[in-house]
Amino acid sequence: MRLLKAFVLTASLLVAACAVNRTTENSHPNDYVEIDNPGQTMSPDAPAKIWVPRSYVEKGLPRGGDLIKSGTNKVMQTFGKTPAQPQQAMPMQQAAAQSLPAPASRQTAVSAASGSSIPLNQQAVAAPLPQSLAGRAPAPVISALKTRIAFLEIGQNGLVLPLYENMRRAGTGGLLDPTQTAFLAQYSPITNDAEKAAFATRLQQDYGANALIYLLAPDGVTPGKTIFAEYFDTMGGGVVRKFDAVLPSSLGSEEADKKAAVAAIMTTFTDKIRELAALLPWYGRITAVDGRRAYIAAGKEAGMSVGQVLKIYHKGKFVQGLGYAPGERVGTMVVEGFVGPNGSFGTIQEGQGVQVTDVVANE
Repeated sequence: MRLLKAFVLTASLLVAACAVNRTTENSHPNDYVEIDNPGQTMSPDAPAKIWVPRSYVEKGLPRGGDLIKSGTNKVMQTFGKTPAQPQQAMPMQQAAAQSLPAPASRQTAVSAASGSSIPLNQQAVAAPLPQSLAGRAPAPVISALKTRIAFLEIGQNGLVLPLYENMRRAGTGGLLDPTQTAFLAQYSPITNDAEKAAFATRLQQDYGANALIYLLAPDGVTPGKTIFAEYFDTMGGGVVRKFDAVLPSSLGSEEADKKAAVAAIMTTFTDKIRELAALLPWYGRITAVDGRRAYIAAGKEAGMSVGQVLKIYHKGKFVQGLGYAPGERVGTMVVEGFVGPNGSFGTIQEGQGVQVTDVVANE
């Protein structure tokens, strides 16, 4: 850059000197003075003296930038080119208008995927919502509700605690404390399938349980004997599935060996129960109705959320070999708040004739 400026400066002075020689023929000689040529230090072939306007000596030489600009203009004129004219300052409003982007209809952008140009107003950056979605109400809240499982052993073989601990360690949510189930069972006869079904439905009404696992070892924890697990649906009070496992025939008499064998069987039962609970639909029951407000035996412990939309069915029944089937749909409700650790309430949005014992299901 410095060499370029030096070249332009030298060329400017030489051109000016040539112009002086031509001009002095028709101008007053007092208008110019002879000075040492500053370009000789950069070019040995340059003349030792040059003529410059007297005003340069009296007022001082032009600044480097002005001299270079003046010299550049003279060089360009010498080669038949017209230097660019300086731009005039435009009004602020005009400058601001020109700095704004053109209307979107005239702008284009290159698609990164195809390399083709597409109008900017067709890009997805600020695309309006489709007309089919305009004015549509927000989507309802849908949370995955947890199946609340209870456990009860028929007999005294210490089967419940190993299964409960396995289920808890496996991350199964919504487990009912076995002591609550055992407390309620003290006042209920459970000797046959009908009594098992009745106790299961009572457990749903009192504690909001969705399933009850009965455990029993009719012949005790002895080698070669079978341990049973029965998965009862608490809404309809029927058996959904039965599991069983046989104790090893080589089982010793040591208590530690028995505990290890029982723990292995409970691990197998845990996997089967969790898989079945994930496949079965979730149901709850309405426990009270007050005008357009309904209360259900399911809340935070069941994974319920405010804004949850639930379908309301009029009762229902258990279908043997299939499971629980709800009755006629009579309306919907939206959860608005919670009551206690596992209860909630909401407003009935549609339908009439909703009553206690009606069933709710996830939307």
